[in-house]
Amino acid sequence: MSDEGRQYAGSSAAERTSARREQIIAAGLSLFGTQGYRATTVGAVCESAGLNKRYFYESFSTLEDLLCAVYEQVVADLRATVLAGGGDSAPEVLRGFIAAFLHWAQADPVRARVHLFEVLGVSARVDELYRRHGRSIGGELVDRLAASVPGLRATDEKRRILGDVLVGAGIQLVVDWVISGYEPPREELLAEMDGTVEWVVAAGMSALGFDLG
Repeated sequence: MSDEGRQYAGSSAAERTSARREQIIAAGLSLFGTQGYRATTVGAVCESAGLNKRYFYESFSTLEDLLCAVYEQVVADLRATVLAGGGDSAPEVLRGFIAAFLHWAQADPVRARVHLFEVLGVSARVDELYRRHGRSIGGELVDRLAASVPGLRATDEKRRILGDVLVGAGIQLVVDWVISGYEPPREELLAEMDGTVEWVVAAGMSALGFDLG
């Protein structure tokens, strides 16, 4: 029987490889989200995971490859959180998105650091991954907004621009809030925003020439 098919302690070789990969990703997340990507080494990841370097290179060629794998998990968690809410109107949808984003960043500072700070400026490849996921979330957010406004029509390009604007603004808001030490408290910040969210949605749609039917 080949090593690939051999069972060990009830697990196949492929299952053990997968488990080691997840151990390394978990260690990478912890280190990138606490001491930072640029301060992390392959050796530190392996030590944290309790594995030797041979097993790191079994799954990843470089530390940047690991960062991409970590980021894929981080952004999947973020997407599930910020797009989980409902809302009967466009302002309610946008407020729910921002409220969930703020809660996620405060509740999980390790993942928040990776998303908001550690993936920025690493390489063109990581930048593109960041933009692609941002546009995907922005597209889903705009779809939610459109569904809340009967008769709303817009070109794909206008939808993309609005998604970029809203996600970009949301990220900047959350970054500033994290850097400030989560001040003012989340509910106070949301209350301060309530008077402007409706205006932001209406002004953004109007500026981009969305047809409200």
